Amino acid sequence: MSLSRDTLQLLLLTQTQNDAEQLVSLMRNSGFSTRARTVITHEQFEEALKSAQWDVVVADPDLENIEFTELLSQIHRLNYDIPLILIPANSSNALLESALTKGASAVVAFDESNILMQTIRREVEHLRNRQEVRLLKVKLRDAEKRSRMLLESSRDPIAYIHDGMHVHANSAYLEMFGYESVEDLEGMPVMDMIASDSQASFKDFLKQYRTGIPDSFELETTGVLPDGEQFPMTMSFSDATYSDEPCNQIQISRRDTESELAAELTELRHRDAVTQLHNKEYFLERLTRAVDHAVLEKQYSTLVYAEINGFDTIRRDVGIESSDTVIREISQCLSSIAHEYDVTARISDDTFIWMMPGGDPAKARQQAQKLISTVNNLLIDLEQRTVQPTLSLGITLITDASPVPTEILQQAHLACDAAAEENKQSSSSAHLFMPEDKSEARQTRSMEKQITTALSRNQLRLLFQPLISMRGDDAEHYEVLLRLPGGDASDPQAGAFINSAEVSDTLKRKLDRWVILHATKLLSERQKQGKDTKLFINITGASLRDEKLPAWVQVALKAAGLNHNAIIFQFSEEDAVRYAAPAKRFCYLVRALGISTAVSRFGCELEPMRLLQQVDIDYVKVDGSYIREIGGDNANGNKALKELLGEVHEAGKISIAPFIESSSTVANIWHYSVHFIQGYYVQAPQADMTYDFSEE
Repeated sequence: MSLSRDTLQLLLLTQTQNDAEQLVSLMRNSGFSTRARTVITHEQFEEALKSAQWDVVVADPDLENIEFTELLSQIHRLNYDIPLILIPANSSNALLESALTKGASAVVAFDESNILMQTIRREVEHLRNRQEVRLLKVKLRDAEKRSRMLLESSRDPIAYIHDGMHVHANSAYLEMFGYESVEDLEGMPVMDMIASDSQASFKDFLKQYRTGIPDSFELETTGVLPDGEQFPMTMSFSDATYSDEPCNQIQISRRDTESELAAELTELRHRDAVTQLHNKEYFLERLTRAVDHAVLEKQYSTLVYAEINGFDTIRRDVGIESSDTVIREISQCLSSIAHEYDVTARISDDTFIWMMPGGDPAKARQQAQKLISTVNNLLIDLEQRTVQPTLSLGITLITDASPVPTEILQQAHLACDAAAEENKQSSSSAHLFMPEDKSEARQTRSMEKQITTALSRNQLRLLFQPLISMRGDDAEHYEVLLRLPGGDASDPQAGAFINSAEVSDTLKRKLDRWVILHATKLLSERQKQGKDTKLFINITGASLRDEKLPAWVQVALKAAGLNHNAIIFQFSEEDAVRYAAPAKRFCYLVRALGISTAVSRFGCELEPMRLLQQVDIDYVKVDGSYIREIGGDNANGNKALKELLGEVHEAGKISIAPFIESSSTVANIWHYSVHFIQGYYVQAPQADMTYDFSEE
């Protein structure tokens, strides 16, 4: 399970309330954001099952008047997919055998806390996988339905073949070759559609295609019609499934001058201008196909990721034009070693890719060493100097257990970084990715290092998401969200890294202060423009415990010339409960400065209102799990939110409902007299504070 900030729903049946609180605390210390509920009777259990979408049920089998077999029956009667984990005071083989036989997911002694956490993590991962499979099946059925419609309406002749025999074809294909129905074509060899003098080349192409990394997906050949007429055609191949069996899809087009020109342009579009190797777009297509082949055909491949060591220094010393010469020389070395069916590509300024058939790590190392030896012997004479480049190579295997293509590329990248780190880029080296590399990479290239680098280079970004008042508040409210550049289309959210155990409290405090400084600077500019804007600024538990922060904030706000009531400091319920005394002190000190406070992800504690009794907080943002439960016929989910908001309002707090993703959610939340709403339906986080509040 990815320990994201998604809330884990935990239903508990324990001997005492203290046992339940101990489990919740243990879960949160293990990285789970948890919303828990305790029940003590079968009636309460059934009501709870219907009220929320629970991820795990944890029960003590020694409870009086509770039978774990009845708990399982209640789950099964409702046809729910919820794992049940038993936590007896003392486990035994007899109980383990009985529980597993009757349908429990696991049995772990209550005091075996580490094993229990790993068990819960595993069961939630399995649950998420089952949920994803069910979702994918729905999407697959929809995709197959649309695919059949497109296939039949296509004017291009398309057929599916398995082991060289036709299994299906569309109307255009049947019409071209003179068949009245698919039944007449089934079992007919595709070779019968190929002219006799072209059949040998067709066999060679099929043999190459089945290697998993063919030189081309298209074959220019000669077809033969029922009347014996021959015609030039292009057969385009791709992997497919038909009736749950792997097969190949063939699309036929008649070859003419126009289509030949289009093919030439396509080939040029797939080439790198400097090296004439393939480019990144083409490589990613081939990588996707290699992954598909590994899964469907058990035909494995190897990926080598090669970077030129110190290329930025080389380019700075010799210039862009001469550095292109270095790139071309290395690409020629790669081309000279690569075999016929290998794929070679340049995917960035200093990065080359080499994908070859076969999943033999020894052979991959051998080939990588050949490339290293060849490049090490290069002496490239340029006008200014002689360059002797070196490479760092990362190797990963593409098997049926490989992840998605982008993650395979990341594995090879990590292995390449490990090779560079081992040799400090002083010489060429190769490193094979192993599962252990992932944890090693997290240690050597830790999250803290990434954040420190982004902080020093001022690469962090602030986004702003509006909160809309449902009570007529005229001020503009935004929440400030932190993003860490991730090198692709989407940047990691702060929750994905700032709560990581890898990030020290010192760095978390630096991040919080960076956000405060930059947010208040932008807010000051808006106030000078006459804007009545308020910002919710998130701070971590580390900053709650920073006794110097309130005084520092006072100085920062004075320097920015800000009204103190324009800032609202927000922290999570989890941090506020864990550091109750520091949170109470912090809220007291900033309130004295005229600054309000807010708690987010509220309602996950077993007794959530106890926090509001202990710590003086102004705004309460309920946990997103409550919002996802409302609507439709989920009366129990509606009841849970109504009761929670009722207590919040009775305590005199200002309420916020997050995760408002649709108009129907707005309509449902309207009945609860919530003060503010926030979510993508209102507006996604933006780089600027540009929301038009006058429209509301």
